[in-house]
Amino acid sequence: MLTIAPLSQFPSARDTCVQWADAEWGEVAGFSLEDWDNEYSRIEAHPTDEVFVAFQDDTPVGMVWMLEHEGVESHMHLTPWLSSLVVDPGFRDEGVAGALMAHLEAYVAAGGDEILYLLTETPAIYFTHGWEVKDTAPLGDKDVFVMQKSLAALHLTESA
Repeated sequence: MLTIAPLSQFPSARDTCVQWADAEWGEVAGFSLEDWDNEYSRIEAHPTDEVFVAFQDDTPVGMVWMLEHEGVESHMHLTPWLSSLVVDPGFRDEGVAGALMAHLEAYVAAGGDEILYLLTETPAIYFTHGWEVKDTAPLGDKDVFVMQKSLAALHLTESA
């Protein structure tokens, strides 16, 4: 059974999350394992940022971050952000990414936000989950897509 919980409730999964982040973005970000570990410490200390981990039984199989700001200077006025969505390669194509997105969307909507944002080089994978392209933003030496998703339907469900 798939369950999703804050990383803070399962600190033993932190090393796995650090490894995923490093494997997916370490080279691009220029981060070392220590840098990723420091990023998790920063998130833990932040009043609103959160890491959610998906578990299949007791095995961590994916993660997603909720960040107040993604760190792209041109879009600092937008908040909050879905970030660092990754699913363990052995558990891809099993609905884990969709479940993580839905969990984060519900979490953000419950906090009162009406729009959620993300950055990606590959927007097509998000279209089937209701995301739309809002803009582009410079990230390093390239431009990436800024996407947004309205959470209004989640607010309607909560008030019904």
